[in-house]
Amino acid sequence: MATSRLLPLVLLPILSSCAPPWVSSIQERPPQQLESIHLQHRDENGQLSWSLRSPKAHHDWARKASVVMAPEGLVYQDGLPIYRFSAQRALLLGNSRLVQLDGLVQLEHLQKPATVITGERLRWHTHEGHLTMPTNPVLTYQEMRITAGWAELDFASNHLSLHDQVVAMDQSPQAGDLHLEATALRWNMAMGDFTAPGLVKGQQNAPDGQLQSVEGYDLTGNSQEGWLQLQAPVQLQTKAAGQWQARGPVLWWPDRQQLDSAGPLNGQVGALRVFGDSAALDLNKGWLTIANNCHLHQPGETLKAQQCRWNLHQGAVVAQGDVQLKREQYQQFTRADQLEGQLGESNVLRFLAPSDSQVSTELELETMIMGSRE
Repeated sequence: MATSRLLPLVLLPILSSCAPPWVSSIQERPPQQLESIHLQHRDENGQLSWSLRSPKAHHDWARKASVVMAPEGLVYQDGLPIYRFSAQRALLLGNSRLVQLDGLVQLEHLQKPATVITGERLRWHTHEGHLTMPTNPVLTYQEMRITAGWAELDFASNHLSLHDQVVAMDQSPQAGDLHLEATALRWNMAMGDFTAPGLVKGQQNAPDGQLQSVEGYDLTGNSQEGWLQLQAPVQLQTKAAGQWQARGPVLWWPDRQQLDSAGPLNGQVGALRVFGDSAALDLNKGWLTIANNCHLHQPGETLKAQQCRWNLHQGAVVAQGDVQLKREQYQQFTRADQLEGQLGESNVLRFLAPSDSQVSTELELETMIMGSRE
């Protein structure tokens, strides 16, 4: 068995298309078993771009192809290792211009926290710095797991694109076992920026998850900063705050259980309907705040205020700023600086004014005529 530890100094020049005429005789050499190979490739500036090691290989001189077993290697950027890869076997074609890894393929982005992509096959065009994983890749990042039909990665830009039934599952305790579905996802693994065009659906599978489902469009976010943003219309279903629809973008912090919408939105909890602008939903602390133009509607009663705060855990509502309460009964109209309400049975609000609040109430009473019987 031949040993080829100096293969990068011998094999690569021999297989070059510009090799001198005397190497043509090598084309006639029979396939050869090699041991402990070590391949290296340098760019035009002399910097190392990738390297590969294998304890055993079979090289076909005529076809310029090698089959290597248990390959391991590194991909470099600016002379520093940025990716590590391994597989059960590899096929090297065209002077290693095309590398195909097969069987338990693993590609690891070495930036902390590390990102690992696994699959059954990887095709790598080494001179272009572009690879594809055509069969069911699985990505893990911290406590996030993402699956897709296929993926492609550009080493120079660190852009990873996932296609066909992309499913992301965040199993961290803060995210409440969050599950997202999209048709495609583009992610910069170095910077953390990502986009998912089109419809995006999400749900929480954990029993104590407060955000039951979410649906919106054109997701953007950053994995390092931990935020997501969905474009309108965005629909939310929560255990404590009912159903909501936002007609503007919604900024979402899954780990904090916080959602913010600067645009108009409406919601419904039983018979109670809520409208407003610039809302913030903190499911962790249990507060819903409508910071502007708050409207509450329930059978026989309407409230309007500059701001409303709703304690989802206790069912208490505080309306502040030019509060106007209209009741159909007796055409009652109440104006106050602040009114406090309590959500009772059947999700009906009962309002009271604080003792130190200035309140004015108008009533319209019908004149009742009673007849007498002779």
